[in-house]
Parts: sequence; C-alpha cells; structure tokens
Amino acid sequence: MNRNARDLGPDDLVWDHFSRPRFDDVPARIRAAADAGFAAIGLYLGAWERLRTDASEVERIEQALAETGLVIANIEVVRGWASPDRADEACTSQEALAFEMADRFGCRYLQAIGNYTGSIAQAATGFASLCDRAAGHGLLVGLEWVPSLTNIENAAVADAIVGEADRPNGGFCFDAWHLTRSTNDLDDLRRLDGAKIFATQFNDGTILPQHPDYLEDCLTNRVPPGRGEFALEEMIRILDRLGSIAPIGLEVCSQQLWEGSVAAAAQSAADGMRSVLSQARPC
Repeated sequence: MNRNARDLGPDDLVWDHFSRPRFDDVPARIRAAADAGFAAIGLYLGAWERLRTDASEVERIEQALAETGLVIANIEVVRGWASPDRADEACTSQEALAFEMADRFGCRYLQAIGNYTGSIAQAATGFASLCDRAAGHGLLVGLEWVPSLTNIENAAVADAIVGEADRPNGGFCFDAWHLTRSTNDLDDLRRLDGAKIFATQFNDGTILPQHPDYLEDCLTNRVPPGRGEFALEEMIRILDRLGSIAPIGLEVCSQQLWEGSVAAAAQSAADGMRSVLSQARPC
C-alpha cells in the first residue's frame, strides 16, 4: 500500500528527478528507487508534460507506484512567479501541470526558483500568490537559492522573500551543493526557520569548482554523499537542531551516473546518504 507523500519525514529518502537524465523511463526509476530503499521520488514538470498525454505510459507509472508502494513526493520546478509581482504566462502553464500532478498523485511539495524582478517586496507578493494557489492543491512550496544561475543567490535573499511573503505553506529548499558553492557558510543554514525547510537535496563534491561554468559543474561533478568534501554530517545535525521535518532528498546530478544504470545511480545515492546519516545521528 502506498504511503501518503504528505506524511514523509526526516527518516525518509526521496530520490529527486535530476539524479537521472531529464527524460528517461519513469517506471524503471521508480523500481530502482524502491530497491535502493527510497520512500519516494521527485518528478520534473517537463517529464510529466511529455508523459501525461500517453495513457499507456501513465498507466505504467501508476502500476509501478502501486507495486512498489512508492509515492511521487516532489515536483520540480516553477519559474516566473514574480515578474515583478505576478506569475507570467509560462509560470501559469507550469503551475497547471504541477497542480494536475498534485491532484493525481498526492504530491507534497513544489519547488520554485528565480529569477525575480523588481524589489524583494514585489518578489514576496509573487511568491505569496504562488503559495496561495498551491495551497488549494495541498502543496508546500519551497524557494531554492541557486547561485550564479539566478538572482536568488544565497540563503539570505531566499529568507527575505519567504519571510515577507509569510505564508504557512511557503518555505525553503536546502541544497547542499548550492549552500557550499554560494557562501559555504553553515551559519546561513543555522539562521533559517527549521519549520520552513520543506525539502532538502543532498549530494557531495569538491569545495572548489572543477569547471568554470556553474551549470556545467553542477550537472557534471556531483557525487553521492560521502564521496566528496562537503560538510554533510554537520548539515544534518543543524537540520535536526532546527527541528526540520523535511524528508532527506538526494539530487546527485552527474554525467557519469546519468550514463550508467538506473539501479547503480539509486543504490549509490541511498548507500552514501545512509552512511552520512549514521555518522550524524549515532544511536
């Protein structure tokens, strides 16, 4: 029997979408995640947009979920929610897909990223409006800071927008890569409201970039937890002290893992994260 995605918590692993290529076999992804011990997966809106019109593919997804007991927990990703203080046409289209997914699969969480235009106050108005629309579909909304690629470059900017928006279902996505590669300051995480951290995305890598282009480095050089230099154990301890009840998401974007088997990608991410958790949360 499938769990309710909205009941997932900090002991549950979620295999986020971009741990595999953007478009691949979703039922195979679901089964690999189940075999590796994940409780849920995330799904990219672009993938759902391609799949939704093929009844046989949707049936295969639903069958895989039913057979494994996994759920689709996280939806990625909406942009254009503040332009400067209202959703643009592309965002409205993305939202419609996200809400369709939430209603069909009982998803718990929708991810949002920048850019925003105008002032922080205008961005907060746009984010609040997105949260209000998502609330009607039972969704939490997490704002992810992404340095270099968006103007929500660090935790402080995300915190200012989320704080001014002041919505009960509006909070943060914390990604270990983006914290390390923005300020590499764990105090940025300590300053957040733990109750507002709705999603986490763990991965590992080198402290210093291996490629000068942020996106290229981000998509090529992440490694499973425990195989890099990030302070993952302390990040877990901070989240626990903050009282975050977000599931443990794994987003290991890696060209090498994308080209390998889906089973190997799922297993390496899960095994690495379980090792980190055992060190951060000793019995």
